Amino acid sequence: MLFLFRHKVAALSLFTLLLLGGCGYVTPVRPVAPPLPALAKPAPFSAADAVFVQKLNTMALAQIGMADIARTHAARNDIALVGERVSKDMSALQARLAKVATAHALSLPAQPSGPEQKQIAHLQRWQGAAFDRHYIRYFTAAHARIKPVLASQIVLSKNPDLVVIARDVQTRLADYQAVMR
Repeated sequence: MLFLFRHKVAALSLFTLLLLGGCGYVTPVRPVAPPLPALAKPAPFSAADAVFVQKLNTMALAQIGMADIARTHAARNDIALVGERVSKDMSALQARLAKVATAHALSLPAQPSGPEQKQIAHLQRWQGAAFDRHYIRYFTAAHARIKPVLASQIVLSKNPDLVVIARDVQTRLADYQAVMR
């Protein structure tokens, strides 16, 4: 009988442990997911910014046209090299401006305007030292026209992308001007 009692106690103890063990397990609560970060607000784009992008694009198109001519018509080697660099840099600037314009539903012309095309055609007639003089004169005048526009954009714009572009263009134009003297 002692043998049966031991088996009953062992079976009851085992059954009790299993029963209590099953009741004691609680599924852990899933952690709450953190909230999603707020969507980045697009940079503000005012009417003045749109005018700036248009002016800068017009200037870049004219500079590309003039610089392409400078590669072949310049007498001075440094002007030919600057023309190559201006063409490359202004093409990159146009790509950056196109990206900004697309983001804000602004269309940019792909060709220089009428007066710029006339200046390009006029400059194309010159060769050698005469070309160098005319190109430097044109570049200096264009730099003088765009310089206050760049300065006001840097100070007044709330769009950080355009401020960076304006600073970059301002620096590059000053570098080109220094080489052409």
